[in-house]
Amino acid sequence: MLLRTLLQVEYGVARRQIISLIDQGGVFINQKIVENYKAELSSGDQISIPSLKISVVYKEKQGANLEYPPLLLFNKPMGYTCSKADPHNRTFYELLPEDFRKKYYYIGRLDKESRGLVLLVSDPQMVHDFEHPSKQITKEYLVQLNRPFDRKLEKRILDGISHEGEVLRVVSLYPKGVGKIGIVLNEGKKRHIRRIFKVLGYEVIDLQRIRIGNFLLGNLSEGKRTTVDSIEN
Repeated sequence: MLLRTLLQVEYGVARRQIISLIDQGGVFINQKIVENYKAELSSGDQISIPSLKISVVYKEKQGANLEYPPLLLFNKPMGYTCSKADPHNRTFYELLPEDFRKKYYYIGRLDKESRGLVLLVSDPQMVHDFEHPSKQITKEYLVQLNRPFDRKLEKRILDGISHEGEVLRVVSLYPKGVGKIGIVLNEGKKRHIRRIFKVLGYEVIDLQRIRIGNFLLGNLSEGKRTTVDSIEN
């Protein structure tokens, strides 16, 4: 498992805070300073973060928790963050049974202003398996803009949009109506889609994720969850 995955799903530490702690030399594995944000953990590793008073021995879990369905689809509404703990905002876990906060880990972070499909898994290893770059798992979104989209900009988007030192890429895009576009990504930088259209002079007024890999949002109502028969992807 990735160190960052453990800290996010077990301790609710935000990604930006993890990066900051590592940059400051404040994270240790087996008494050695962690320098890599993507550090892997092995069973028996001693993890220490003095500033957060975390000191724990990592024990790899064997398989999913069979007391709960291994995978759930959840439709996150706007106004909720994707986090197990957020002192300033409501998290989507507030819409779920209380024990889900400990039993389920989420795949597919969405910002507070966005809505749509999030996966809930009972095995934390699946978080790493889904989000590892080598998997190239695609995610599909419907984007409503504040004005009609100029189709002449499609090639520019497909070539990659530069913003704040990063190149923001999409796999494909397609029209869905007046000012509405479908977009497929195989990576997810912070506020990826919103930043693309900001550079182009548009405002995103609605952003909905409708697919992660082979899992579809379908007609699942906002704030609701459903089971699936297979976790293959």
